[in-house]
Amino acid sequence: MKLSIECLPCLINQAVRMAKVHLDTEAEQRSLVKKIMLEIAAIEDEASAPYAAQKIQRAFKDALQNQDPYREEKHFYNSEMLKLEGEFWDLVRSAEDRLGVALKLAAAGNIIDFGPGHDLSREKVLEVIHQTLAKDFPAEAFDVLKSDLQAARKLLYLGDNTGEIVFDKIFIRTIKEEYPRLEIDFATRGEAVLNDITEEDAYLVGMDGYARIINNGTDIPGTVLEHCSHSFQKVFNEADLIIAKGQGNFESLYGSGRDNLYYVFLCKCNLFMERCGANQNDIMLIKE
Repeated sequence: MKLSIECLPCLINQAVRMAKVHLDTEAEQRSLVKKIMLEIAAIEDEASAPYAAQKIQRAFKDALQNQDPYREEKHFYNSEMLKLEGEFWDLVRSAEDRLGVALKLAAAGNIIDFGPGHDLSREKVLEVIHQTLAKDFPAEAFDVLKSDLQAARKLLYLGDNTGEIVFDKIFIRTIKEEYPRLEIDFATRGEAVLNDITEEDAYLVGMDGYARIINNGTDIPGTVLEHCSHSFQKVFNEADLIIAKGQGNFESLYGSGRDNLYYVFLCKCNLFMERCGANQNDIMLIKE
């Protein structure tokens, strides 16, 4: 999906926020924002927003001389959501529609995203999670997803953010129990970027108990296939079914024409609310 002109102010505002939080002087902040604006200006017209975000984050990490500037925050959200895992798993286990509730939880966790600059206090995250559980998702797409899960042998699940991964784990655990014949691969980013998950995060939350953990070989906060490793592309191409979590995976993959792709995310920005005809934080379940 091509980067929209409406995304440009958001990317620049994100750069300003990062500079103010992480750099001490206005001169340093101004220098970083200028570099990021040059990076944005040089991006090809056909590039996606996640590809643009990679360029911005590389400039940011170079300025800080820190290749994982969000490491502390990532560990915090993984830890906080792990404390709640038992409570939410009990909610799924006691539900009449276990898979539907697990899907809602996975979608709700998508609020933990450092990109858009929303309120990410623990209290706000929990508020959105509970609000999302009360919402519906497209029933027709869910019925087709269940049918495709029944028929599939290999599922590739593309992860997104830290903290959120705990809810992905609950969803994958539920899928595994409902469809025990499925072989499941769980994909992370290849290197640290924003608060996106790496293999370290996946092992930390115990994802390996329910899926084989792999990475896509890039530091793009999405899945731009031509930049992914050959080993990841092989898994991607051999999967019977792919579930892509988060807006970054949607922006970088949607329109690829692969009819085995499902997207799960919360509709968080005005552009997507307009495109999807949705309200803020509505559950998106979309089949390619």
